[in-house]
Amino acid sequence: MIKDNNREFFRIEDRLLIKWRIITLEEFDELKNTVRFSPAKPTDDPLDIELFRNAPIKDKQENERIYSYLMVINKKLDMILDYLNESVDEEKYISRNTRVDISGSGISFVSDVQMTSGDYVEMKIALPMYPHLKIHTLCKVTRTKTIEKDHEKLWETAFNFLVINDKDREMLINYIFMREREMLRYKFESLG
Repeated sequence: MIKDNNREFFRIEDRLLIKWRIITLEEFDELKNTVRFSPAKPTDDPLDIELFRNAPIKDKQENERIYSYLMVINKKLDMILDYLNESVDEEKYISRNTRVDISGSGISFVSDVQMTSGDYVEMKIALPMYPHLKIHTLCKVTRTKTIEKDHEKLWETAFNFLVINDKDREMLINYIFMREREMLRYKFESLG
């Protein structure tokens, strides 16, 4: 594991779709084996995209560019379908597309929902990468701090991932490294 400023994992700041709900200790105990042994699943069929990628196009560079555009469109369509297909069960979750500070061990963000240190939380995190995955985790609120932003009372809240599937944690860490490389590449290209 990589230590960065006395932390177990690297952290990045990103904008992600997160859903959460506060749960009781009993619900936590009921859910922990399901979360631990059920890895995230893609919401679309990877075979369909593979057909597009292998379509005959004269120029390989053009092929890669079209594939990249199709991936972006596919991600957006997945998010729209997820939004439209939310079940009644999902109504008990609080859903936000917000800036988060995330690592392999936890997440923090500013929320308009007040929580208390020690609360147990069930959380789903949508990773905007192919295949579009939702990571399911059980967390504990480790810190809340009241802040005021634009004359509105908000809470800076930090969660520690207590239960997460090992493969999901690995995917999350891979996503963090991928985003870090993208941010560094963008920074390097913008400096010129």
